[in-house]
Amino acid sequence: MKQSFFSAVFAVFALMSAAALSAAEVGGIVTPAKDIGKLSLVTGTAPKTETSLQVFLFFDPALPGTKEILRMVDSIYEQSLEDKAKPASFYAISRSGKTRTSALELSKFRMPVYGDDAGAVYPEFAGAEVIIPFAIVADEGKIVWKGAPQELENVIRDIQTGKFSFDSQLKLELMHKDLQNAIQTGLSSVILSNADKILALRPDDQIAIQAKLFVFESTGRVRENNAAVQSIAAKVKDNVDVRLLLLGYYERTGEMEKFSAGLKAAFQDFSASPTALSRLLAYAFEQTPFGWVPVQEVVNAAAVVKKAFAGTGGTAEAFSCEFSARAAYLALDIDAAVADQTRAVSLFSGTEFLAEAKQTLAFYQNVKALKSNP
Repeated sequence: MKQSFFSAVFAVFALMSAAALSAAEVGGIVTPAKDIGKLSLVTGTAPKTETSLQVFLFFDPALPGTKEILRMVDSIYEQSLEDKAKPASFYAISRSGKTRTSALELSKFRMPVYGDDAGAVYPEFAGAEVIIPFAIVADEGKIVWKGAPQELENVIRDIQTGKFSFDSQLKLELMHKDLQNAIQTGLSSVILSNADKILALRPDDQIAIQAKLFVFESTGRVRENNAAVQSIAAKVKDNVDVRLLLLGYYERTGEMEKFSAGLKAAFQDFSASPTALSRLLAYAFEQTPFGWVPVQEVVNAAAVVKKAFAGTGGTAEAFSCEFSARAAYLALDIDAAVADQTRAVSLFSGTEFLAEAKQTLAFYQNVKALKSNP
């Protein structure tokens, strides 16, 4: 178990080193309108208007793990849309053309993904790049950061909150590299020491949090693990991932009242973030003991998420309809559950989620038939 843990955590760091770029150095200038016009849109929605904050992800569709990284960045993209003061435009650019890139079956991402059919844009930015994929973030047309996509969430959040510092980010990335080296050694004490250094600088750093908690779990240090979860949650109140860790702790320890109160509070605290509410709903439906689900809060959150993603198409709207269907089922509104799940099935067409969505729809239809013919 210990070896599988270290392998899993080490995978988090895959492709995190960034080599020098030939045409995209920090401080350089980007002109998206000129370059994006040379590309073919594979999936997602192209930005209608340029924003001051721009994110470019360059990737190779032939490399293993690419689809998972694109999903991660697509999630970051959805979260970034909620910052009305400083939203970000995203551009995921393949080194291959539209046909080869489409073979990834990207399931209708909201983030725009482009193929480089003419082979004109990718070499301009990544001709000398060795480590793929990599990301570039520009603010007001000037490149302020480049590096591994796993660092994007921290970078974008800091820029949007006015806290970004290139020197601080570089220090964090070097610390991540030290943590990576520690994981390679397999020494728990070294991993924990490096994770704690990162958390002292950035209490919500997901890489360090996961490394620390997995060390405790894999070595059977339950008491220390639980104490760490509570300590982290007390320091970081505005991060839904950390809140989910705390809920998981209450579930594992069988503290139903604290879990229920914590989940209700989470739905309230993140009520302005449809993306965070989606995470909480997924947790409530998939991982929460049935009798522990706060039905009214779930119904309210599902309504907010459905409204937020209505008309956007793709999997984001599909999941919002599926959440709404599950909430309706809990509230004993079978007609609404069937209607919402039918919409979800339509939106999931052509994706890997279609078969399961159809099975769920059949379940609701069977329940409706039973109600009609008792």
